[in-house]
Amino acid sequence: MLNRYLPYLTLWAALLIASIGLPSASAANAELPESIKSNGKIVLGLSANLGFPWATTKEGTTDEYIGIEPELAVEIAKRLGVKLVIQNLGFDALIPSLQAKRIDFIMSGMLDTPARQNKVDFVDHIVSGSAMLQTSNASNVLTSVDDACGLRVSVSRGTVEAASAEKLKETCEAAGKKAPEIQTFPDKNAQLPALSSGRSDVALGGMEYWGEVAAKHPDQFQVVGSSFNAGPCGIAIEKGSELGPIILQTMNEMIADGTYAALLDKYKFPAGSRVEKAVMNGKQ
Repeated sequence: MLNRYLPYLTLWAALLIASIGLPSASAANAELPESIKSNGKIVLGLSANLGFPWATTKEGTTDEYIGIEPELAVEIAKRLGVKLVIQNLGFDALIPSLQAKRIDFIMSGMLDTPARQNKVDFVDHIVSGSAMLQTSNASNVLTSVDDACGLRVSVSRGTVEAASAEKLKETCEAAGKKAPEIQTFPDKNAQLPALSSGRSDVALGGMEYWGEVAAKHPDQFQVVGSSFNAGPCGIAIEKGSELGPIILQTMNEMIADGTYAALLDKYKFPAGSRVEKAVMNGKQ
């Protein structure tokens, strides 16, 4: 009699073992904020204009996103047992949208800074910085951002580079030099035509994106001088939210099991960009 049911018992045992090894969605998201649990979704805010390798739209589409940030976010949502919904916003609209609860978290190459910590919390997960981009035939190649006094300097609205440009104005004036003319654009894609046409002398932006631009178009652009603003990039969450520690734990699980390293390899982030452990609000 037992032999008759043996195949069914074997199958049942296999299914039981598999179910033990795979946490259910309800267990994975048990500690999530009620608004996320009840809706079964988590809303990510990113700026696709940030560009590859951070975040951009897949060629030929307007709502399919590629890059390190959307792919990490997909994995986070999967582990939390909820659906990921992405809202593509202007970079300067990301933090206000988070504060207004229109989105649940931000992943958009956002540098963790003390000023931003006054508004949001960060789970620091990648090290990044800023760089300068000039045309490949520039006659005055800069070696430092401090060399940009008196020049036409472009930045994207709401970025850490925009803050750096304002600080540069003060530095130049304090040294008795002419202040730079700061040109503010909605995003990095708008900075490039201004630079290539000669309307800007130098463009400030993220070192990964400018490196990608220069590698693809070496006859047009070059990354010059030393990087600046080096520091941690973070996943931004509403200040004091219970979601912060949950995302922190999830990110550290991804670091421990190799998922994080595999994705950074895929998008060719350098060794210096990687963290051994994600931390909350690491920039002091």
